[in-house]
Parts: sequence; structure tokens; C-alpha cells
Amino acid sequence: MPFETIIHCTWCKSQFPDTKLSNCSNCGGTLEYSFTSDGLGPEPPNAPRLLPPKFKRRIKYTGNVMTLIGIIFTIPFFWTILFPIIGIFCWRRGNKTANDELLPLEQGKATVGEIIDIRKDFTQSLNGQSPTVVEFKFEVGGNEMIGNVGNIYDSVHLTKKVGDKLWVVYMPNDPEKSSVWPPLV
Repeated sequence: MPFETIIHCTWCKSQFPDTKLSNCSNCGGTLEYSFTSDGLGPEPPNAPRLLPPKFKRRIKYTGNVMTLIGIIFTIPFFWTILFPIIGIFCWRRGNKTANDELLPLEQGKATVGEIIDIRKDFTQSLNGQSPTVVEFKFEVGGNEMIGNVGNIYDSVHLTKKVGDKLWVVYMPNDPEKSSVWPPLV
């Protein structure tokens, strides 16, 4: 029986057998499986980029712990005083974190970056599994910038290694806001 490659949609985490699809049939996101010899994959499209709605929903709500805590503390306990205050603080923090990740993906300028560290974050755990943090560097106007992608619960460390090149999208007016393109699964 021949070995079959599985393609992972980085936007909604769907899986497909090695096909010639260019877009995910579940969310419409691009399937980045045709890598070039340097391992980068195709350059991100010019801004503004349209992100799949399911991906945006996951980043803003369903995959954002602070937003979920904020919603749970605010809506059911609206009649109390303390819980909504805590909830609104958490909700706003989750919303800011989500926007800081989504804004570069939608509006950012693309450049080549390099992975400088891949590590497990043992301070957190979900179902007994600790997330992976990928730290990367990229250059903007002669200055080296450092960014990271955290809370990756998939086995990214099996497909990426220190020294790998990747696409980074960043905000030209605030390079501290950056993301990896396409998002790491």
C-alpha cells in the first residue's frame, strides 16, 4: 500500500489526502502544500488579505481563552458587580490579543523570517498536553525583530525545526505586531 500524504489546512485544521486542491473545501483558506525548494512556500498575497471566517472566529472567540472567560463572567453574571468587571477586563484583553494577531495577517507586509527556537510551554496544559511556542526573527529596516507564536497544541515541532525559513507578515508602522504566514497548525 503506497504512503499517502495528508494536507493540513492551517486555517481551520481540516485534513485532506494529497490532492490538487488549492483551497480548503471546509473554510475556503489556501492550502499551502506546494513548497518551493527553500521550504518557504508561496509568498503571501498583497494586502489586504481576506482570511477565512472560521479562522477569524477561532482566533477571536472559540480558541481564545481570555475572550471565553470574559464572555462567561460577563453575560451570565451581568446582575452582579464583581464578575462583569473581571469579565470585561478578560474580554478586552482577549480581543486585543486576537486583533494583534489578525491585523498583520490581513494588512501586514511580508518578509522572510527564520525560526530561532521551538519549545514546550510547561506553564500551561490542556488535556495533559503542553503547547508549543515557536520563536522567530525577521529584519525590518536593518533592525532585527523577534516574534513568537504560542499556544500551538498541534505537533508543529515534528514539521518545523530551528533554522527553517518562514514568511512573516508585520505592520510597517509597528513591527512588534507580527504573525507567521500561513499560521502554524
